[in-house]
Parts: sequence; C-alpha cells; structure tokens
Amino acid sequence: MDDNRCEIHKETYKDNFIVSPCRAKCKLCHKKRVNGYSNPNHVCNPFGYLYLFPEICDTCSKKHTKCIWCEII
Repeated sequence: MDDNRCEIHKETYKDNFIVSPCRAKCKLCHKKRVNGYSNPNHVCNPFGYLYLFPEICDTCSKKHTKCIWCEII
C-alpha cells in the first residue's frame, strides 16, 4: 500500500483495509474523497458499520508526502 504512512501508523493500522469508498472530507483539500477503513474493534450496532477515516486523502498524502493518519494542525 503506497499511502505514505509514518512508522507509528504503519504498525498501528497494519491490518486495516479500505472498505468504504470516499465518505469523508480530506482536511487538506476539503474534497469528499477519504476512504473508510476496516475497524477491527468494531462492535455490532443497529446503526451500521463504524469505519475508521484517515485525516487526509491518498492524493494529498502523495502530493504533500504526509501520513494519512497523522493529525493535521
């Protein structure tokens, strides 16, 4: 996976994979193109699946060489 994850997040999110296409907004470009990732700690609920969303989209991650999971300040 070529998503410019930092060393901390490579280990933390090693088992997560894309499940939902583009449901969240990127904090850099503000476009709705952040994919939802699987959540291994998900507990069943009647409202649907709880996805994990990175801070930025893959395009901005590559363009700015930033980790998709690190907080954008």
